Amino acid sequence: MKLVWFSEIRWDYMTTRKQQILPRLPKEWKILFVEPYTFGKSMHWLPAKRDNIIVVGIPFLKNYSKPKLMAFANRKPVQLVIESFGYIWLYFWLIALGFYTKKRVIGLSSVNWGRIASRMKADVKFYDCNDNHLAFGVNPVWAEPFLQKFLGHADFAFFVSPELESFIKKLAPVKTITLGNGVEFDHFATPKPKPVAMERFGKPVLGYVGAMDWLDINLIEKIANHFPEYEIILLGPEISPGWWNRQTSVSSMKNSHYLGKIPYADLPAYVQQFRVALIPFVCNELTRALNPNKLYEYCATGKPVVTMNYSSTIDNLRQIIYVSDSIDEFIRNIEQALTDENTERRQEFAKQHDWSVIAEKMAETIRNYRKQA
Repeated sequence: MKLVWFSEIRWDYMTTRKQQILPRLPKEWKILFVEPYTFGKSMHWLPAKRDNIIVVGIPFLKNYSKPKLMAFANRKPVQLVIESFGYIWLYFWLIALGFYTKKRVIGLSSVNWGRIASRMKADVKFYDCNDNHLAFGVNPVWAEPFLQKFLGHADFAFFVSPELESFIKKLAPVKTITLGNGVEFDHFATPKPKPVAMERFGKPVLGYVGAMDWLDINLIEKIANHFPEYEIILLGPEISPGWWNRQTSVSSMKNSHYLGKIPYADLPAYVQQFRVALIPFVCNELTRALNPNKLYEYCATGKPVVTMNYSSTIDNLRQIIYVSDSIDEFIRNIEQALTDENTERRQEFAKQHDWSVIAEKMAETIRNYRKQA
């Protein structure tokens, strides 16, 4: 089987859902992972092999953070030039790498490729919806119509939360299938030595792992002020360069520390040093459908988790994690979590969401639809 996956993130950006599921699909499958171009970041201009996965980057339409650049890209002639250039580049690699065939599967998690992917011949087409892909910053004019067009040709769509199923159904009457997020359980549950970078912190740690730009900096400031006897440790990449230096209200505090992006292989060792693991995101349209990998990764280490009440998925986990409906309750929940030693309950929950189980469900679904093709 040959699978072409159009991704919204680079393969080497972070170890996310795609980097967890695709390597766990059957080894006899051949997979082409098409990654986007990000200015100032490394990209696979030439194909790179990752076992049975080939990663290749193609400059294409994208969501630009700068308004003037987005306005320029939204112009129809500019859009057509970029799309045509990407189309030619894509088909060169499809032919060169052996993916130019009607007997293939197409997976989409990048709305920007929606129109081209909808036109490609394939046995099976599906959309993988792990976020509201129309809620990232300022949407390009093509985003929603491209996604609608692809969904109109898709056999089914995976979703990770009920809110995202509703989001999909509003766009097109496509078959929807639950496929949640998860964790590489053994990787996070197996005890690791304390990282050298954590040796300098003498106080217990309240920690967060993930992209920095999602954080509610006001909430982080309140946590740091309320718990001066704890270290607030933030781990993960800055989507916007210099993000931490601009957060002077927090970066100037003695007990707040940003350690940057940590390699996935080393991540469990850091999380295992947390006293309480935090999910302190802003509450907005994007986080209203949240079902984050970090929730399961935190639980796999056995650490108590404190989060805001972002989505129905999180709200339904009150027996496992500490769900907060306000900043004040978030603070109170941290205080309660500091005395919580029920690690087994959290680890048993996480084990049920191992990526191997999720990947097998995806593979089985694709096989079943391919038989019907």
